Amino acid sequence: MERAPPPEGSVAMSAPADVTDVARSSGSSFYYAFLTLPRPQREAIQAVYAFCHAVDDAVDEAPDPDTARRDIARWRDELARAYEGRARDPIARRIGEIAGPFGLPRALFEDVIDGVSRDLDPRRFARWDDLAGYCDLVAGAVGRLCVRIFGRCDEEADRYARALGRAFQLTNILRDLGPDAALGRFYLPLEDLERFGVSERDVLDERPPRMPLLTFEADRARALFDEGAAIGRRDPRRLCAAEVMAAIYRRQLDAVVAAGFPARRPPARLSRARKVRIALGAWLRCRLATGGAPGTACL
Repeated sequence: MERAPPPEGSVAMSAPADVTDVARSSGSSFYYAFLTLPRPQREAIQAVYAFCHAVDDAVDEAPDPDTARRDIARWRDELARAYEGRARDPIARRIGEIAGPFGLPRALFEDVIDGVSRDLDPRRFARWDDLAGYCDLVAGAVGRLCVRIFGRCDEEADRYARALGRAFQLTNILRDLGPDAALGRFYLPLEDLERFGVSERDVLDERPPRMPLLTFEADRARALFDEGAAIGRRDPRRLCAAEVMAAIYRRQLDAVVAAGFPARRPPARLSRARKVRIALGAWLRCRLATGGAPGTACL
């Protein structure tokens, strides 16, 4: 079968196999959560992940900022085409196919693009509220798409998605201090550095005075995980995949803390075997829990 041409001039567009293979091939923790879903939901969430991953790569893998801006603009155009049934890229075309059946608002995909675009011109965040807003775009919007695929369209589910999105993104920030710095990015709020009397250089050079600050940020992430868990336990069946993701990410945070928040050393990461064990344990807890019911399409 002839393959539809990608958007003209793009270097960041996808191949058809990427739609279902991106999470597995990238080694993402999300892959193990996806396996717990029925096939229609699994394929839908794989498409959402592939879209978000491709948009992220358009910024992180571009040879220069101008190329990144062009590719981001092409993804915006492809998203519009997807909702009009005219997408040329396989991933965008799949988004167009699932958007209606699962009730996925275009605005949430636009939020993801807006959040990723902020990394084109790295700026420091003055306050936690500023960083939380960024997290809501790059991670919370993804979570809000996911809970709709799980069958939840209510405000409580959106609060759940925001809490876990912030927890996940803050965990990523604490894990990737060094790699982010190499890209000119530093995400921790400046008000927190001032409060603890440390500098950005203290954090990145792994100087001892940084530890109270980083412990504070890790505790903030744990509180966000707890906020999500309080909602998740009320509907463990429909939110099981998200609970699996949360279990893996919470252990990832523990690994970062145990390693002393590496910045000059390689990031602390969980092995694939450990992710599988964590995912299985979380899945079993969902299956044994009372309350909730298997998810249905969110229309």
